[in-house]
Amino acid sequence: MLELLEKRGKGVPLAYLLGTQPFYNIELKVTPDVLVPRPETEELVERLLKILPKKGVGLDLGCGSGAIALALAKALPDWRFSAVDVSSAALGVAKENALNLKLDRRVSFYLGSWFEPLPLEESYDLIVTNPPYVGTEEEIDLGATFEPALALFAGEDGLEEYRAILPSVKSRLNPGGFFAGECGPYHSSALLELAKKAGLKKAKILKDASGRDRFLFAAAE
Repeated sequence: MLELLEKRGKGVPLAYLLGTQPFYNIELKVTPDVLVPRPETEELVERLLKILPKKGVGLDLGCGSGAIALALAKALPDWRFSAVDVSSAALGVAKENALNLKLDRRVSFYLGSWFEPLPLEESYDLIVTNPPYVGTEEEIDLGATFEPALALFAGEDGLEEYRAILPSVKSRLNPGGFFAGECGPYHSSALLELAKKAGLKKAKILKDASGRDRFLFAAAE
């Protein structure tokens, strides 16, 4: 117990010490190989559940612990999901979470960078992502220093990964499908322009519960 208190005192996230983190409607295993799921991402899931149809095919890019895909799959029994991550260690955590939640038959996992490992013929009704979006010069809180840098930082302006993702989104969305992504409050206007340049329609930035720009929503057509 004393060792845990000492680690907590140094800023180690409580979820890493406990090994689990509640997220929306599920309990997730978390390790230092994945980000600790945050309330803003729960809010993204909640927003999606208000607008998604009862049946469809979804894709979670940069899935980490599997939080988004698994929470959506739990709430939407007639959906199936693919989930991608470039980290094999993170993907291992996500797969374990899927097994623990008995969702492994409806969520498929792929190791690789964004769309690269996915079957070319696959298209989706929803593409969702919580990619790295922190600029390398931005300050982060103490707890985040214990989280994987690969899942946090996205170049100097925080948009490097979105530049890799957005150009391929339109071609992988089904008619009527849409894209949703979490973003940093300092990058929203530039991100909106990137979405428009990628041919996404009705692109808009939505605020989180604290009133900060946090989510990009857009449609293919």
